Amino acid sequence: MKKAKVTLISFNWANHFSLANGCLKAYAEKDRVIAENTDIQIVDFDAENHDVRQALYYLSRERPDIVGFSTYCWNTDKILELSRLLKQLDPQTKIILGGPEVGPIAHKCMTENPAVDVVVMGEGEATFQELIRSFLDHGKPMASVKGITYRQDGKILSTEQRPLMDDLGDIPSPYLTGILTPRDKVTYLETYRGCPYRCAFCFEGKNFPKLRFFPEERIRREIELVTGDPNISTFHVVDSVFNLKKSRLRRIAQMFNEANRSGAGLTTVEVMAELVDEETVELLKKANVLSVETGPQTVNTDTIKNISRYYRKEKFNRGIALLLDGGIEILTDLIIGLPGDNFFRFLRSAKAMIRLKPTTIVFSILHVLPGTELYANADKFGLLFDEKAPHMVLQNDTFPYDEIDKAVVLAVSMEREHNLKIP
Repeated sequence: MKKAKVTLISFNWANHFSLANGCLKAYAEKDRVIAENTDIQIVDFDAENHDVRQALYYLSRERPDIVGFSTYCWNTDKILELSRLLKQLDPQTKIILGGPEVGPIAHKCMTENPAVDVVVMGEGEATFQELIRSFLDHGKPMASVKGITYRQDGKILSTEQRPLMDDLGDIPSPYLTGILTPRDKVTYLETYRGCPYRCAFCFEGKNFPKLRFFPEERIRREIELVTGDPNISTFHVVDSVFNLKKSRLRRIAQMFNEANRSGAGLTTVEVMAELVDEETVELLKKANVLSVETGPQTVNTDTIKNISRYYRKEKFNRGIALLLDGGIEILTDLIIGLPGDNFFRFLRSAKAMIRLKPTTIVFSILHVLPGTELYANADKFGLLFDEKAPHMVLQNDTFPYDEIDKAVVLAVSMEREHNLKIP
């Protein structure tokens, strides 16, 4: 019997690869029927240097039966164009989209993109596995698969929401199974999913509203695998807040300290600066953390309230000072175009960050992402944004377009001047 060909595709930043697709394949192949009757390939294209026609050429040669796309705001345009062209070349190819860009607006996505057969909503591993089984078992109805929007008899239908996976240990490690190979600078480890914070501009907490942790023995083995490779100089942990719980940070730092004989550096982990104290700094150094990224996105009280952001000025400033004193590089983030800010309030935030002298200040324009509170409550703030990914803000009630544009131009200059490193 000929095996069904399944191709998982992501367009990533240069030289990066998709951890999500590795997890999808690892979980799917737990199913014996899928493991024996499919050939699942992972293909990572460079979002900047590979165009859609190059990807189309690859698929035209491989002729997969099923193509799954991992979608984010930075790659969705290419994925939708590729889906449209692929469907023209081979109408029988089943096209599945998943990820934060399409899951929250699945019906809208499928209405506007007739080439798409299925959109996965929410956490994807179990849903993708069941979808593959439904395609292999031709008589199995799509309606039996939870957490999808799909086409049937000319209609777009959705099944009931799939609950989050209780035990993340059910997902085999894509590294320990050999599905993904650690690579220098672009290896990502994930120790838990979820976020206790509910920032209105961020999808993380909305997608995974409760904290779930991977087994610590699995984390230990992944750390040993990565840090034991002499070719790995730096790698990443993609947890939403690396220093979320002090007790857990102690255990994770110890794991890194015991396993990391090659001196591989951990960069750039997300931290809450307000939670940083002297012990935190020592634990980060014990884990060989080289750099951290943190907020505050804005320092203005009204804006903080509008975006449900946790920010405590004194604690934040103290955390930054402690990290700098500990020799850890810091990236502080500011977002242009938040509701409640305006040009001069943005300058106040920029001035506050410059005074703290972080290693790097990162300025970005607001992306009003599907599934976030700002996306759902745009009318409340007079929030106008591009409906097309990456959904950049145009204006809001307090921050008109001309001021946002002026802030963006000024931010380029401030970022270059502050971040310039003169030997």
